[in-house]
Amino acid sequence: MEIIQTTEVRALVDLQKMDTHGDALAARAAAVPVKIAALEAAFEEKKNSMTAAKDALVALQVKKKDLELKIAEAEERIRKHQRDLNAVKENNAFKALLSEIETCQKERDGFETEVLLLMEEVDKAAAVDKTMKGEIKGIEDKKNAEAAVLEAEKKALDAEIAQAAALRAAAAAAITPALVEKYEHLRGRRAGLAIACVHEDPATGKFSCGGCHMSLTPQKMVDVKKKDAFALCADCRRMIFLERTVYG
Repeated sequence: MEIIQTTEVRALVDLQKMDTHGDALAARAAAVPVKIAALEAAFEEKKNSMTAAKDALVALQVKKKDLELKIAEAEERIRKHQRDLNAVKENNAFKALLSEIETCQKERDGFETEVLLLMEEVDKAAAVDKTMKGEIKGIEDKKNAEAAVLEAEKKALDAEIAQAAALRAAAAAAITPALVEKYEHLRGRRAGLAIACVHEDPATGKFSCGGCHMSLTPQKMVDVKKKDAFALCADCRRMIFLERTVYG
């Protein structure tokens, strides 16, 4: 059968438009949690960067503290050897202590040089950490504001979906059940689009299916112009109609 005769063509077309609109609303509503999750993921990534910056600063500070302890230990050894000098009477022992003091002083000077160089790194890391903290606060505020807008949008969409569903249920209830069943079956097999409006090329006058976009045969072009009837697309088997025939 290539034509479905029914006086409920317009009602079914209107039902398809309601469903198309409802599907679009549902898709928008479903996208909201995904967008919020993306905001959260981006924020967590930034937080991880901030944590890495903080860890780098702490590591440098620990290294600096360790060097300062080594400096203090070297200075304590120097003071001890200097005290021991007063008690040494043999020349060789005196020279050995002087050598130990010199070695400790070189160690201390080396540690102090490392600390000076490290202080530059600490200052840079501290600046990065401070900048990251400032950025993260701004990013968090922006994320929360955008999430609040999205949540409000989701709430409004849910209300609109509920209202559209009620109108759709009433419209479907007014159509012959067998037609609705056929429509629902086809809609489930054709990605939500059971009924497609035919596209008319103004330049050539040729018709094509609004669902699969395949050109209609001359006979289909005749069929789709008939009142109180749906033609069936030869390619996708959707019910097709001509806008001016249904609403003209």
